[in-house]
Amino acid sequence: MITLKARYGGTIEAAIGKARASRERETVSASDGAEAYAYPHPRGIAWGVNAPEGFNLLRGVRPPDGGDEALS
Repeated sequence: MITLKARYGGTIEAAIGKARASRERETVSASDGAEAYAYPHPRGIAWGVNAPEGFNLLRGVRPPDGGDEALS
């Protein structure tokens, strides 16, 4: 899990930044075809990464304090 977060960290951050600005669901494509998504959530910004094949690789919630919760 930590390796995946490090690998897609920049893509995740970009999706979170876009979702914070737009207050809508946003997606950002990674160079390997994976896709990070983020959207407003009652606890902050929910985010995740889907593999090119469509299955979820990683997800969590970024609360206002900046630390990620519920990584899976």
